[in-house]
Amino acid sequence: MTFQEFLWDLAITGVNHSIEGNGGPLCMSFIPDWQKYLESLIFVPAASYLCYRLWPYLDTNFTSEPKDSSRYWVLALYSLIFGAEITYKIISKTGIFLLNPCHVTTLMQLWLLCSDGRSKRECFIYRLMIYFSTGAVFALAFPVLNSRLLPGEVLIYYIQHIAIVITPPYLLYHKGAFEAERADDFVWPVFALCIFLLYHYVVLQFMGLYTGINLNNTLCPAVSDPFRSRFYRMCAICHQFLLVPIISKTHSALGSIVANLKWEYRQLAENCVINAAKRDENSDSKTDMKVDSL
Repeated sequence: MTFQEFLWDLAITGVNHSIEGNGGPLCMSFIPDWQKYLESLIFVPAASYLCYRLWPYLDTNFTSEPKDSSRYWVLALYSLIFGAEITYKIISKTGIFLLNPCHVTTLMQLWLLCSDGRSKRECFIYRLMIYFSTGAVFALAFPVLNSRLLPGEVLIYYIQHIAIVITPPYLLYHKGAFEAERADDFVWPVFALCIFLLYHYVVLQFMGLYTGINLNNTLCPAVSDPFRSRFYRMCAICHQFLLVPIISKTHSALGSIVANLKWEYRQLAENCVINAAKRDENSDSKTDMKVDSL
């Protein structure tokens, strides 16, 4: 067996097509081929055009310097969580599911935790990641667990998706490049959603059709999908374009409020310590003056 064959074996041979929503002939035929091609012919050029037009208007400026605080303990813990998920995929020989957006989002977040938060590139990745991370909210609301059979695999599913949700406000607290766009900036939501759509229709759909595996439900709906029908993908596009900006803007606003409150509390605590020290100095100086006068 060559190394390439070994990797391919780890990627797909463990995928059980008898589990609903995992893939296989029934899943691939859920949507007629003509509908798949028609959707792709409409959405891929439209999303590509919007990305091209919006690119010059993407704002990657930020207004503050990053805080000098260590993020390595969070990085180490998060790496262990993702490492456990990768281990499960290797053991079960289902590594192809690492292409799913939540795992891509995890990699983006790990990269940001490693960075110093001082460049526009990091600001670009952070703002794009905010919109990708909303997928974890839907994954927690409508979990797909019927293919997770190994001990502890369901627990890691929830831990990883919770980590995806709480990492953006944690980074936001550190300021610098980890800063959301303005509340009235809707260039970023449209651009990020177009990238998300292209990733599904170009990368995941192509790999799904090639392997017969249902990557992030591009071939057939999840067992927990409330819009289960032939048109579930169009329903997903509609509710994603509506809900993702709302969730992301709310997420950023709440994270900013919490970060600012924590920063103000820290400043208040530091001021209290400084004032207490000054009072002690004044008290000591008055005592010394009384002693001298005696």
